[in-house]
Amino acid sequence: MIARSVFLALVGAAAVSPTPSPHGIWADVTLQREGSALLSPFTVAIALHNATGHLVRLRFPTADLFRVDVLHDDSPVWSSVTGHKPIPITRQLDVSPGLLRLAQVIVDSTTDDHRAFAPGRYTVRVAMLGTNFGTIVDKAVSFDPPDTIARALATKPGTVITIAGEPYIDGGTPRLRDTTGTLRLSRALGIRAVGTYVVRGFLDAAGDERVFDVGRSAPAFENAPSPSP
Repeated sequence: MIARSVFLALVGAAAVSPTPSPHGIWADVTLQREGSALLSPFTVAIALHNATGHLVRLRFPTADLFRVDVLHDDSPVWSSVTGHKPIPITRQLDVSPGLLRLAQVIVDSTTDDHRAFAPGRYTVRVAMLGTNFGTIVDKAVSFDPPDTIARALATKPGTVITIAGEPYIDGGTPRLRDTTGTLRLSRALGIRAVGTYVVRGFLDAAGDERVFDVGRSAPAFENAPSPSP
């Protein structure tokens, strides 16, 4: 479902007074997902529609035309601008009549500090804060709780699923356990991994033992990172 939202006032702090957005310009945001499981990435596609019938020039106070944030309980957990500062160089964007596919941003479904998202509902917020065009588009996205190890063991081999549990080493073999059972992993989840981890992959076999082939893993959302020394 395409979300359409146009704000005629500039949103956020700006170096100039807000001015009306050009009439006939509006933004679309779509989310492309392969599923709602934890650690399943999704793509945020951003497009502009120009219904004026003529070229419209939009102006932005930095080199960043937009920012994408993922919010959980109204608090940001991921942002496309994390790790860099906006460059304060005025940038112009010419929008021809019709549809302009502006950008696609891949969200890997982990937080800025590399934890897995928690199950639940999130808001994906796309903001374009130009000096003559301001718009914010919100899209809702939800993530399911992880499957149990017992369910993983009952799943058809090769089916990609997400589970969670506590990693440990048993006689040199990496394993994962939860309240429903234990499972051998194809590889260790990290050096001295402690607490709960979310793991995405599929069930395979190694001789007579079933093994969970690890595709992606991350500390669970509640597994807060250790403070810096």
